[in-house]
Amino acid sequence: MSATVQRIIMPTNPGTPYFLCVEFAVDLGAGFALTLSDGSSAWIGEVSEDEVTCGANDTEVPREQYVEDLFQALTGGGQGRGLVRGAGDVDVYSFQLTPDCRQLSYHKVFDGVPVLLGSLKLQPAPHPLQLTREMIGQSLKCNTNLQKHNLLLLEENHKLKEEHEHILQELEKHVQDKETMENELYSYFVLVLNEKKAKIKSLQDSLRQLQSTANFHRKQRESDPAQRDDDRCDRGEESIESSHLSLEPTIPTSGDFCDTSSAQIATETHILCFKHTQS
Repeated sequence: MSATVQRIIMPTNPGTPYFLCVEFAVDLGAGFALTLSDGSSAWIGEVSEDEVTCGANDTEVPREQYVEDLFQALTGGGQGRGLVRGAGDVDVYSFQLTPDCRQLSYHKVFDGVPVLLGSLKLQPAPHPLQLTREMIGQSLKCNTNLQKHNLLLLEENHKLKEEHEHILQELEKHVQDKETMENELYSYFVLVLNEKKAKIKSLQDSLRQLQSTANFHRKQRESDPAQRDDDRCDRGEESIESSHLSLEPTIPTSGDFCDTSSAQIATETHILCFKHTQS
């Protein structure tokens, strides 16, 4: 059996706190027993599984959702304290107790309007003091369990915090390494770029110097007639030499003697004509 205890307030008597204890086997859908106490008196009641099913049908919601709403309302999971306190996104639950303390109803508040989840009949407990002591003991037990769970959560939170700090340190280290590598690569890139620029500038200077020299010689040749004649003579001699080179005599064979003599005669004739032209 599982049991939970919560403190609730009735709107009809807000100055008197009540304590609500709910006991159930697996979940509230299988039925549950309820004990209500104001510290001096106690009342008990039970809700069967069939009554839970009837309550789900009356509210026209799926049974699973209805059982979840019951759990939130009766165990305090839905912040139920009897008074409607700012809804927002948090479900709010309220309780109503008849003046004769014979019936307890519980509601879920939608936009400030309480919607009935269910109700049960109460009867006075035969031993209210014993029930009160049991509720106090159950409250202490729940408090101990909650403290243990809270301690586990704190340890887990501390562990996650340490892991988070370690990850942040690693991330900062990687960022620094990345920035260092980028700076080194940028410095190397600037060095290579400057070397390429210097080489390109040197080649451009050499090209301009060669163009300037070529232009100077061309203008000099154009302005000096004797230089132009010398250039023509030089070109003529180069042509003769090229002719000699291209027409070097070959060793004739016995069958080619006449053809070789004719070629030599034609070559000599061509040279004499060229010299006459030059003179």
